[in-house]
Amino acid sequence: MTRSPPVDDAQAQALTAAVGALMRQFKLEPGLLAGSAYADLHVNDVGLLSMLAEACDWTVRGLAQALDAPDSTVSSALDRLEKRGLVARRRRTSDRRVMRVDLTPDGLALAQRLRAGQMENSRSMLARLTAEDRAHLVRLMAAVAQGDD
Repeated sequence: MTRSPPVDDAQAQALTAAVGALMRQFKLEPGLLAGSAYADLHVNDVGLLSMLAEACDWTVRGLAQALDAPDSTVSSALDRLEKRGLVARRRRTSDRRVMRVDLTPDGLALAQRLRAGQMENSRSMLARLTAEDRAHLVRLMAAVAQGDD
């Protein structure tokens, strides 16, 4: 693998400013979300709802591994979501030691609203670019998201 050159401070500052501007413009900052589908949700709750909306037989441990988070963090988020009637935990019939986690109908509706908002924001961002620039941006964002793992 080829080593990348050191990151230029000016580029890092420009990226920080651009990300901040994107967050404000597309109302991704918590302070701007009043009345949105994100209102009253902890950042961990949003990620968890997104994961639970994917078709899978989710367990607390499986969610923690998928989110790369401690079991205790996932359990705390599940407690918050369960109190709001968005998730339900129940023991698996095949192995009573394992807790299965599912979205309730209200949880699924919220997860779908969140996803629709994310998709609309992404469409709005990409609409400002040429088709070629869109492909580059998506490729670069995927590379950044992949990280060093």
